[in-house]
Amino acid sequence: MIDLEPLAQQLLAARRLLIATHAAPDGDGVGCQLALRQLLAGPERGVTAVVIGELPPRFRFLPGSGTLRDWTAITEDQQLEFLASHDQVLVVDTHVWSMLGPLGDVLRRADVPTVFLDHHPIEGDAPPNLFCDPKASSAGEICWHLTRALRLPVSADAATSLYAAISYDTNSFKYLRRRAETHRIAAELVDRGADTDAVYRHLFASHSLAKVALTGEISSRLHLEEGGLVAWMVIDQELLTRTRATPDDLREVITQLIEIEGVEIALLFKQRQHGNYKVSLRSKGRYAVSPVTRELGGGGHAFAAGANLDGAVEDVTARVLGLVGKVIAEFGA
Repeated sequence: MIDLEPLAQQLLAARRLLIATHAAPDGDGVGCQLALRQLLAGPERGVTAVVIGELPPRFRFLPGSGTLRDWTAITEDQQLEFLASHDQVLVVDTHVWSMLGPLGDVLRRADVPTVFLDHHPIEGDAPPNLFCDPKASSAGEICWHLTRALRLPVSADAATSLYAAISYDTNSFKYLRRRAETHRIAAELVDRGADTDAVYRHLFASHSLAKVALTGEISSRLHLEEGGLVAWMVIDQELLTRTRATPDDLREVITQLIEIEGVEIALLFKQRQHGNYKVSLRSKGRYAVSPVTRELGGGGHAFAAGANLDGAVEDVTARVLGLVGKVIAEFGA
């Protein structure tokens, strides 16, 4: 584990702290924000947490979720003033400026010290104030160690938020790659009162009608390649409009693809606008997919990565499938 003492001292020295996460907020980033806000806020320190856009409904059960501010609701002429009212910014679950969407552009212009805490592999020119452990299962796992460096007691509410963060990014502890440390941390959080039933119910056992509709589309849109080792699907704007699916509804589609028997690599092509696709890749662990996304100008973990591509859907899918085929050929089917 990386040394988090310097980060802890920075945060404890702050008097007005702002905690942010990437655009399209997810359970890992939001869970970290809420846990750290609950732990660090007090008479001597004001703490504000912002999300970029509306918080997806399934995360609203988390303790303190009502305190999150929507960055997009702050008018442009007030954004710099709002940032200037803080003396420290902490960004969790990303270290890439572009992942911060509209907040990133303003934050880079603001004269406010900014520090990053992340578990994703370092991409390109990393920001100087980065605390990153790519071996960690989630940002929530690193935040647990940060609470130890802060020497602050972890309440039941904070434990629930951190447990949710870790659960979300490991898909309810299914993707641990034999990492026992994550289970030990989860047990510590349960001992501190984490509401595991609520986390499971809201994150993994509650599905919107739009998500159910998407599930129904998989059988008709599913393609198998490489003798069944590769499963892929295209989600276009027509499908999104018809099902009224939100970005959060789309997150688990690729999980459903990778869990098909015999499939080792799953690909999801999501149309963002005409001629532009977000490509998500997942692997069960036999083949690394990060070399594919690096070739495409993207990034991510060895077994979970993504990229954005321009072009006609036929060209985009053919290009990605060709690279995936090379990976399989190199490592052997």
